[in-house]
Amino acid sequence: MDGNFLLLNTSRTTFKRACRASRSKSAETAPKAFGATAIDDLQKGLAKELPPGIDVEFDEHFDAMFSYKAKNYALLTMDGDVIIKGGALKSRGLEKFQRVFLEEMIKLIMQGKSEAVGDLRNEFERKIRNREWKIDMLMKTDTLQDSLDKYRAKIAGSARNRAAAYELALASGRNYKPGDQISYYIKATPKKVPAYEAAKPASEFDPENRDENVDYYVGKLDDLVKKFSGLTTVASAPKQESLAL
Repeated sequence: MDGNFLLLNTSRTTFKRACRASRSKSAETAPKAFGATAIDDLQKGLAKELPPGIDVEFDEHFDAMFSYKAKNYALLTMDGDVIIKGGALKSRGLEKFQRVFLEEMIKLIMQGKSEAVGDLRNEFERKIRNREWKIDMLMKTDTLQDSLDKYRAKIAGSARNRAAAYELALASGRNYKPGDQISYYIKATPKKVPAYEAAKPASEFDPENRDENVDYYVGKLDDLVKKFSGLTTVASAPKQESLAL
């Protein structure tokens, strides 16, 4: 979804309506502003449709909106910042580099530059392979939900799969409890092994002797690109839509 997005507050509820104008792949063709007259017309139009006693007020104005699914969307502010709402677009299960990539990719889509996503992906791969980032971009932090004894019991009963955070907790010899967090990254190994076997505490990372598994992280980048590839294709299609009340 592109064009201008209005957030309208009323005395009883909140209304969100997107005013979408046509935009080509070139950012220069995008509308620069949603005029005061149009805002006034929209407010009056909504007022006619709403029950008596509900007053509509203009709250915020955004340059574009990206709608992924219900309650999961992104907004592009007039200053070029991105606001992301919803767990599907900012999952805690993603490493930081994935969250940064996703935000930058969505921004390109909202700016009408979806053809640049491929270059963005290549830039991230280069930084991973050249080991340009600090480990906090690659590491993952998990919160233990079960006690270690309960984890062992579930593994013994084939009730769950092994997980890196729990395996590191067990190997540490410390008395980890539910709610404790463990940060780790995936190190390079002579042969391919499950991630939980290649996990290493982030606290043990040596920036002078880097050992992160670059192929593993490039693979995670490509998985993310593949997951959202359909969105970039749709965003490239020309649109001719407008809001009518």
